[in-house]
Amino acid sequence: MAWRMLGRATKDRKAAFRTPVLASVSDAGPQARVLVLRAVDADRRQLIFHTDTRSGKAGQLGADDRVAATFYDAHRKIQLRINGVAQLHTDDALADQQWRDASPNALRCFSGPVPAAPCALPSDHDGIEATRTTVAAGREFFAVLSVDIGQLEWLYLHTHGQRRALFCWHEEQWKMQWLNP
Repeated sequence: MAWRMLGRATKDRKAAFRTPVLASVSDAGPQARVLVLRAVDADRRQLIFHTDTRSGKAGQLGADDRVAATFYDAHRKIQLRINGVAQLHTDDALADQQWRDASPNALRCFSGPVPAAPCALPSDHDGIEATRTTVAAGREFFAVLSVDIGQLEWLYLHTHGQRRALFCWHEEQWKMQWLNP
């Protein structure tokens, strides 16, 4: 069920798992942010996100590649917590394919100013349709963040009874264990 919900989130912009919180580690401690889930490969235990090479998380992942992601579906009352190892892809086949497959509007931020840098007033892109030509310069800063999942915790929250299960990748297979909620 979890893999199906993750897969749906890559195709349905309104799916609850579309925008998880991803946390990385910095010198200042944990850093969390919302990202858009772009692709899922259950066979490879992999999640795919897009990021800017100039972002803080890109530097953080270079120093410590461990990440955690939390997904929540309020309607189904399901939370997924995922721990894994991240890798940045900038000049490889995966990055090239993701760049080609993404819409120009999804890529517009990569041709903008440095993320989180001070500015007088943020630029306003509302109402302006991006094109392949207007976003082309952003390819230089585009990266794919892949997360190889090592652990997945599933939690069903309900007033009539909660259920929690832990799935760990061990010796080339998933090992499952029920946990107290």
